[in-house]
Amino acid sequence: MHARKIRQYAIIGIPVALLFVFLVYPVLSVLVRGLLVGPGSSFLEVWTSSVTHRVFGFTIVQAVVSTIATVLLGLPGGIILAKLDFRGKELIQAAMLIPFVLPPIVVVVGFLRMFGQGGFIDSILMTILSADTSALDLASGFTGIVLAHVFYNIPLVALIVSASLQRLSPEIEESADILGAGPLQKFRRIILPHILKSIVAASLLTFLFCFMSFPIVLALGQGRYATIEVRIWNAFRLADYGEASALALIQLIITIILAYWYITIGRSDTHATGQTRAVKTVQFQNLRRVFQFLAALYTVIVSILIIGPIVAVVGSSFYSPITDEFTLQGFVNLVQLGTGKGLRPFINSLFYAILSTFFAVLIAIPLAYRQRFNHSRIATVTSAITLLPLGISSITLAYGLMRAIAVPLGLSTNPWPLIVIAQTIIGLPFTVRAIEIAVKDIDRSLLEQADLLGASRLERLFFIELPLIAPGILVGATFSFAMAIGEMSATLFIALPQNTTLAVAIYQYLAVRKFVEAGAAALILTLCCSLAFLSIERLSDKAAGGAL
Repeated sequence: MHARKIRQYAIIGIPVALLFVFLVYPVLSVLVRGLLVGPGSSFLEVWTSSVTHRVFGFTIVQAVVSTIATVLLGLPGGIILAKLDFRGKELIQAAMLIPFVLPPIVVVVGFLRMFGQGGFIDSILMTILSADTSALDLASGFTGIVLAHVFYNIPLVALIVSASLQRLSPEIEESADILGAGPLQKFRRIILPHILKSIVAASLLTFLFCFMSFPIVLALGQGRYATIEVRIWNAFRLADYGEASALALIQLIITIILAYWYITIGRSDTHATGQTRAVKTVQFQNLRRVFQFLAALYTVIVSILIIGPIVAVVGSSFYSPITDEFTLQGFVNLVQLGTGKGLRPFINSLFYAILSTFFAVLIAIPLAYRQRFNHSRIATVTSAITLLPLGISSITLAYGLMRAIAVPLGLSTNPWPLIVIAQTIIGLPFTVRAIEIAVKDIDRSLLEQADLLGASRLERLFFIELPLIAPGILVGATFSFAMAIGEMSATLFIALPQNTTLAVAIYQYLAVRKFVEAGAAALILTLCCSLAFLSIERLSDKAAGGAL
């Protein structure tokens, strides 16, 4: 029994120790540096700076505006998906998942070519108005940042609200119908109170994502706008480590508070979990004309916002706005080696993503078994450490790795292992979650029968448990790969020119106006991530691990 306990501690202790070394320790080093008192590095000095106030103010404002706009556009979508039956509903539901597939830098390319100056919509307006100059630019500055955040988070709000409505008892609505309640009365007295906590939870999650946004603000802000994330990155580039650490500390405190608030609301929302009911739906043709018009108008607007940038990415990979001609130069660039070419970044992306996926799965499997650990306190601590990457920004993580790992180990001149570590940690919570759900679904009676037949612990693991959780492992691995290959924030912070990935290369192409090269690279990333998530959809039919 004593030897068995030692094995249990070792199995769970190794991944926890790795997370402590490569996640907790680097982040703590940043926090300690942020609290140190010294010239230009004092936490209070940074906090009271007018520049910090301006950056902090913009970070809050853009997150609040993005959240409000997202909820206003996402709430009707959630109600339509849950309560309305119409032709093409499955297609709309599939389209709503598109933003989850795309890396942020791909969204930037799509927005610039769809809504930006000289983009698709701007070109149409210039033709209609016979104008020689740009008529519309919605993809840069504050407007572009907010629209891109709305693009990313509309599905989040819509799906959370829709899931909550699917747990609304149809008997309550039928009683309201019998009492003569109209659509607006039912919405105000029944639907809105039922989904209110889900709306608050979705709003908090949206605010958190917008607050921690980096690639979108960096690329669309055009140097005029900076969030705390962007400011940390700039401070590190300028070797102002005191400011970078202090800002990282401020951001971490806020994100932990928001994450705790979100978890608290999620636990208190009785409608967020539970059994899905047979929802009372309405046929589109049975709606009043005014509601039909509003539903159709909403669908068109959201479809343009969500599908438009994807179409623009495809178009931008073949069309150069600089030369005003169609070309394959972007794809030719992807198969060439050399400075500014795309083959090395593509190879780096695949290499780092494959390695990080491998390590994420190795670490995730023992962590997924943590709930079977007899010591509840150890299981709780392990769960907290596993979820920690969700509350820490990629920039803070990358900064911590550079300070705590790269310098002592002499990796500053070629820090590619840190890129793999960062990508592994960023995707780890999703990998663990996918495998954990598969582990929970194992029929315990099968394991008991194996014990009765004299199977050893290793035989039971390799011949029974691993085959049963294999679909969950594949789902987790696919999630990790998709997130790693499109990851830009931590990679941009860490990478030297020889470590450039495809996501970082896209940002660099945009900076020097190589739009067709950026478009081709963005299309390749889109295809990689789309194939990964299609695989998840297929695998989720075989394992509950796909239901994240």
